Amino acid sequence: MQDLIRKAAAALVSISMLAPAFAVSAEKVTGAEDEASQPVTATMKPISSDNDSGKASSSEPFSDIGAEQYEWAAPFIEEMAKKGYITGYDDGTFRPDNDVTRLEGLALFSRAMGSNKEVNKPILEFAHEQYDDMLKNYTLSWGSDEIVYLLYKGALQKSDLDTYLIGAEKNKPMKRYEAAIIITKAMGGEKEATADLGVDLSYSDANTIPSNAIQYVFYATDNGIMKGLEDGSFSPEMSVSRSQMAVMLSRTVDKTGYSFAQVKLEDVDADIRKVFVKDADGNRTSYVYDDNTVVRVMGEDAQMKDIQPGVQAVITLAKNKLVALETISSEPDQTITGTYKSTSSSGGVVSITFIPSGETASKKYECTKDVSVYFEGSPATLRSFTEGAYLTLELVNGKIAVVRGEAKTITVKNATVESLDIDEKATLTISHGDKEYDGQTYVISDNVSVTKNNVKSDLRSIYSGDLVTLTIEYGVIKKIEAVAKIATVEGTIKAITISSSPSITVNVNGKDNVYDVTADVDIKINGEEGKLSDFSVGDTVKITTESNAVKKIVAESVKETSGSAVGVVTGVNTSYKVITIRTDNGNVMQFQCPDSGKSNTAYITHTGTTKKMTDIKAEQSVEVKYSISNGVYVATLVIILSE
Repeated sequence: MQDLIRKAAAALVSISMLAPAFAVSAEKVTGAEDEASQPVTATMKPISSDNDSGKASSSEPFSDIGAEQYEWAAPFIEEMAKKGYITGYDDGTFRPDNDVTRLEGLALFSRAMGSNKEVNKPILEFAHEQYDDMLKNYTLSWGSDEIVYLLYKGALQKSDLDTYLIGAEKNKPMKRYEAAIIITKAMGGEKEATADLGVDLSYSDANTIPSNAIQYVFYATDNGIMKGLEDGSFSPEMSVSRSQMAVMLSRTVDKTGYSFAQVKLEDVDADIRKVFVKDADGNRTSYVYDDNTVVRVMGEDAQMKDIQPGVQAVITLAKNKLVALETISSEPDQTITGTYKSTSSSGGVVSITFIPSGETASKKYECTKDVSVYFEGSPATLRSFTEGAYLTLELVNGKIAVVRGEAKTITVKNATVESLDIDEKATLTISHGDKEYDGQTYVISDNVSVTKNNVKSDLRSIYSGDLVTLTIEYGVIKKIEAVAKIATVEGTIKAITISSSPSITVNVNGKDNVYDVTADVDIKINGEEGKLSDFSVGDTVKITTESNAVKKIVAESVKETSGSAVGVVTGVNTSYKVITIRTDNGNVMQFQCPDSGKSNTAYITHTGTTKKMTDIKAEQSVEVKYSISNGVYVATLVIILSE
């Protein structure tokens, strides 16, 4: 049996929709917790499909469960009806003593496990593809959805079909020991139950329980789902009644929380064994997975490493624990842009043909039935587009879910440059107050026209933070008009990155700001030309910025008035803001640690975690970056090397 059902919870839902049940007599048992109490001869009247939606048939109590003999079951029946798991009859009765047939019982378990949930429709399709041929041998007039779902989930195997559904067997009342078997399988306990060979049942008639059911009865009993009669017996051959089903359902629901959600997979982190997903509202959530988490890709067993980011999936949770993740799309969701060519329709399926950006050949994509269409930010129809319009297509499972169209040439004003990538095909990403453009990335034309502060320039002058006006033709930037924000600030260096794209982090007025360093940056140290590598963390500098890029760095006495010392803390005086250390060569150094004024002392761990002076303790190993002011050592940065 597959792993998913080893984690799934059994829940018994809407019983009244099924075919007529057999009328049987039951021995009267007073006060039993999950037994029928009175002999009954009645035929179950099938309820219409409208009354089979999982909703309770009425908010009023059922008219036939108020007698004293049903006190043990009435609260459970009412609770499950209110929650929509079970329904009554048209006349307002529940008929608690009516029997449940084998097919009815199996269908109820299946529905509880999600076979009738809208979110699981794609899963049900996979189930039909795999098991429809097998089911042809059992001549089911109803219930095929429920049975193939149980097979797909591993709660049933072909041998079970031969036992419960072959010929007339499907319409026979389900017996108590059979219910124990199905409950155990549906709760994912079969492996655990059958592995325990030494079970000891305390029922007075334990020796009458079929040998192949003993471990299942023990499991259902041990988990509190089934209980014996008042006389201490289990009565394995007694038929299961509707009232019994309601009680077992309530106990199962209380013991296991079972829910489903359709999500978009964002990432799988194998190091911390977490999967990150986003729901339909865009909320991001992470779930821990383990070796028992069932993973399927398009209906086939798989592993987490086989999951592609961006695909749609259904997750199964048991009390918020991830027990299964099943992808329902073969392609990652993606957004593509291009030039509109035409729209066509065949067999009720609408398709759009367009030329993707950067390509010359046209491609055709099918639209989903509920595709959303917008033109220049307003709701529209596909007739709004003419050849040459610029389209943004949002694909879900390879089909167009959203179409956003614009005229072939648009002008985007008041955009801010987020990033510029010119390594291969040049692209520009912007932020904008209009969500239509915010976060968009555009390809830059090879012959783009660039001006900066009203002076003709090129892409090398465009920096993060620049305010730009973009002229875009067919989704490609043809013109960039940029305005820089010029500023001069003074602060303390917190970090320096020397690479092909150098950056510097400077603490200005208590805030760490990260700046790109331009290739032609002007660096002056003590009036002489310098280079970025001449600086150290803790140095005080004056920088001139153009938007988020540093054009000039000026520092005085960097070499002569700064240093670094490594040692063990011997004293911390938070009142006077002083730290004393004993260096590796035995010298004792005392550092002032200001927390106000132009330069404040910063504290971090060797891994980069921000700390405070109160986190510094005696006997810790530290590295202190300092400057010298009038002969006083002033700590600019304290790095905690050991905690």
